[in-house]
Amino acid sequence: MFPANQPLVSPQPRPLCLFSPRHILSHLTCTEPYSCVFPLLSQLKQIIMAKDDREFRILICGGGVAGLTLANALEQASIPYLLLERRPDLAPQVGASIGIFSSGARILDQLGAWDRIEKEAERINLLTARRADGSVICEDRSTELILARTGYCTAWGERQVLLRGLVDNIRDKSRLLTGRNVVEVRHDLDKGVRVVCDDGEEFEGDVLVGCDGVNSLVRGRMWELAGVVERERESLFADHNTLFGIAYGVEGLTSGHLDTSYNIGRVGMTIVADEGKVYWFAGERLSRRYHHGEIPQFNEQEVQSFLARNGDLILRPDPNRLTLADLWKKTVVHRLVSIEQGRFKLWHWGRITCAGDSIHKSTPNLGVGGNIAIESAAALANGIKKLADKCARTGQLHPSPDDIQKMLAEYQQERETRAAAVVDASGFLTQAHCMQTAYSRFFVNWLLPNFGELIAELFHHVMIGATKIDYLPLPKRSLMVTAPFNPTMGDGRRESRFERALFALPLFLMSCLAFWIMNVGMPEQWAKEQRDGGFIAVDNTLVPVLRSFYGWRSLDETMAWVNMIFVPGMYGTSEEGRRHMITFLFEGLPFFTIWLLESTRRANALTILQLPNLFLTLCQLMGVGIIGPFYLYLHYILSPIESFAARDKRLTNTRWSYTILPAILLAYLTPLIGFLFSSDLPQRQSWLFIWQPFPIWTALAMLTLSRLFSDTVNQDKINNFTKDLPVLRIYIGLGSIIAAAAHIWGRNGGVDPAHWGLFFPGGIPRHYGDLTSFAVNFLKWDYLFGFGSHIVWVGYLFWDLRQAGMLREGWGNVMGFVVAGLVTVGPGATIGGAWVFREGVLAKRWHKDAVTVESVGRLHGGSK
Repeated sequence: MFPANQPLVSPQPRPLCLFSPRHILSHLTCTEPYSCVFPLLSQLKQIIMAKDDREFRILICGGGVAGLTLANALEQASIPYLLLERRPDLAPQVGASIGIFSSGARILDQLGAWDRIEKEAERINLLTARRADGSVICEDRSTELILARTGYCTAWGERQVLLRGLVDNIRDKSRLLTGRNVVEVRHDLDKGVRVVCDDGEEFEGDVLVGCDGVNSLVRGRMWELAGVVERERESLFADHNTLFGIAYGVEGLTSGHLDTSYNIGRVGMTIVADEGKVYWFAGERLSRRYHHGEIPQFNEQEVQSFLARNGDLILRPDPNRLTLADLWKKTVVHRLVSIEQGRFKLWHWGRITCAGDSIHKSTPNLGVGGNIAIESAAALANGIKKLADKCARTGQLHPSPDDIQKMLAEYQQERETRAAAVVDASGFLTQAHCMQTAYSRFFVNWLLPNFGELIAELFHHVMIGATKIDYLPLPKRSLMVTAPFNPTMGDGRRESRFERALFALPLFLMSCLAFWIMNVGMPEQWAKEQRDGGFIAVDNTLVPVLRSFYGWRSLDETMAWVNMIFVPGMYGTSEEGRRHMITFLFEGLPFFTIWLLESTRRANALTILQLPNLFLTLCQLMGVGIIGPFYLYLHYILSPIESFAARDKRLTNTRWSYTILPAILLAYLTPLIGFLFSSDLPQRQSWLFIWQPFPIWTALAMLTLSRLFSDTVNQDKINNFTKDLPVLRIYIGLGSIIAAAAHIWGRNGGVDPAHWGLFFPGGIPRHYGDLTSFAVNFLKWDYLFGFGSHIVWVGYLFWDLRQAGMLREGWGNVMGFVVAGLVTVGPGATIGGAWVFREGVLAKRWHKDAVTVESVGRLHGGSK
């Protein structure tokens, strides 16, 4: 029935005799509680299970995190399975610890195992990054933020505790068979799969799942059957080793603190639990990269060599100085291993598949290995449950080979990309810990100290797209959060910036077109001649040209030349030009304010959007019509909806955002009014010199005014993430009122009864033969491209909301609002109103795929 195959790691097993004394004895010596109390019943049940091939059954090879999670999930789906573990104990103490994060905790919570595991784990409340001398790079308390975002704490504990919790959660422990060392896999696509243990026992099932770790025998057999051994071997490698252990009685440390010591070529990490218990890691780069089959194993002598090389590794500085050598003295269990990293391409073949470290192996530095193993087990359980349900509906005893292969292919398709992204993220952190590349050193020395939440954001992208068990209720604590799980987001599923750049290409092309149309090269000589002429004729009055103001000749000469563009509007030598310029400069108030507000938004941290004054300065030199579309192009690329998956990411830092309107009043509006309306004509040029560098004065004003406000962002991001909304609405509302008033005043000025001449240019600026005509048309094109690009940008932003299912008002209604706004109050007020509306949507509505209280009944089943 099953073709014989040569064993992979041991001689040919003896033929199975189910009722042999050796076989019965092996069952009677089972250490499981159920077997000890009812040995004969347990024995008979196991014999029947081993012999009966009539039930649909899953074979799980390996009793680690992935295997036990899958066993729990299958039991709660009432799907028969057998778990075979080669060790005599399912929860051994090997000195290993494990991080449990929200992605894994939610699945454990669905299974009913999380509460007991959480009680024995240590909750992390402070992350500290340290230099080689022990000094602090940064401190990060964002574990509170992670709790608020996901409903689960960041926990760390002994791996044994997690395994024991999973074992205790299983009701029928007779399906957990220890001391079964699988040495051979026999596969028949049409009839089933059978495994053979080293004592001759055989077990048959419909699907075999290899959860047997990084050196998986099941995976090796699957490679052989598929003929991909050599190709897949190259997917697993090791660049680093790690000595890990557990120490007791370490004094002077605070529980809940996780410290990482960044060094060139090596790293140290400690996680402190109660009563001086410390989980610790120390790692170093290996001499070269090793691949599967050659990855080194270490003995106790090599442990001592490792300590000799790294005993001086500083984990804490004075006054409670702690080195690795100090910690070693109080260590009770330890192990030195190579830390493998691998993303295999073949996840399944025929009736065989793998889960956990056997198919995606991450380094321990990010602490996510156990969590992605839990996720893969959950995803596989979802597929098996659907398979079993189909059999029940159709009356089949066993699923067809085609159905099995389809299910396994869907399992890989769902998990592969995300698992690979998480493995890569952990691999990057491993490099960063050892500071082995230029970028990793930049990450440690610049990014970490200037953006302390970087690790929290890394975790956020790893966790948000986590798998769940589809057929079990969702815990309410995972739904009532500020960053709900979303299967369409996170690592492996993040929106392509390149695709956004292509989609928003019209904005970039608008900038290019504006640059061609608004070419200032032609009038440069005219402006210099008027500037150097010494006087400007205004209503038969000669007004002296101000050529020196700041005392910096090159700056003054440049600014005086640029000022000539504003002469027609400043002095009214062109009535149409003056009215248009007044309208333009006041109507631009909302979008200047928006640019500044965007710079204080948490989602835009560490992006070029934090430098609006740079773009505003370029606007002053080249025109908002040229720079504006380019800024908006960058904004759209860098601000996808997924950036606001956490409510706190929309939040602005109120210490800075609250200063924006006062700063604009001082640095923009005051000199603007001076150079447009001062009764002293020569004085208008002085005010213009002050107004021209308004982006610089705005930045200085914000810096000064920020001292009047407390930095409450650390509290607001957890408890009050809409704190800024009322002030933002007031600021943009006031700016929009001013913009609307300016637009209506300009439109009703009587210059052109049809209003077209005021807002629309009559031709290409360089085609005009004098500076006045050029300047008037230049500013009209500036207005057209500047405001036109903002209207297009608003359309893009609302398109994103629509695609995310967050725009409930309807696309037609939104476009109607925009058109009505443009006709009645002008583009400035319309842009301001649209931006404020979007802020409200981002603050109060969730993405259509977010797993929330509102969506769970509609999309994701019940909750508990």
